[in-house]
Amino acid sequence: MRNNMNNLNNIQSFSSKLLIVFGFAFVALPLMDTVLWFASTLYNSQSFQSTFPVEVTLPLSFSRSMLGYLPSMLPTLLSCAILWQLILLFRLYKKGQVFTLDNTIRYRKIANILIMMPFVQVLSDILLSIALSYTEDNVEGGFNISDSEISMLVIGLIVRVIAKVMEEASLIREEQELTI
Repeated sequence: MRNNMNNLNNIQSFSSKLLIVFGFAFVALPLMDTVLWFASTLYNSQSFQSTFPVEVTLPLSFSRSMLGYLPSMLPTLLSCAILWQLILLFRLYKKGQVFTLDNTIRYRKIANILIMMPFVQVLSDILLSIALSYTEDNVEGGFNISDSEISMLVIGLIVRVIAKVMEEASLIREEQELTI
């Protein structure tokens, strides 16, 4: 019993530290991506190596940069959604709630977002290529699928299985509490 209490205290302590990291990343990620996007598209600087789904000539006009900014942020918004679910999950851990149905909901949402990631990346690439290539005469659309997108899909499926295992564990825990 004492060992379980010590483990729970360790989980709560570690969760507090991770909450700080996740909170920082939740704010910093979109800010950094925004700064990098505009720095790489509005200035012809050799400091930034940028890749786009279509060939572009830099610097872009402000309006073209703004038009491309919105689809370029879609994957970042999904990453922030994952970070938000992690914040909610580790808040539960910090409270000592480890095997609960609320935890499984967070795992399931994280899994769903991970599974959506490759599809949103493709959508982002298509919208970005249209935004960056649109002229009165021509519109190009293109996308790339990389190993990392396939990996995200596989990881999402694995996390989905973990969510199911966590759900079963929480149900067993609830049954044990009712039995005692």
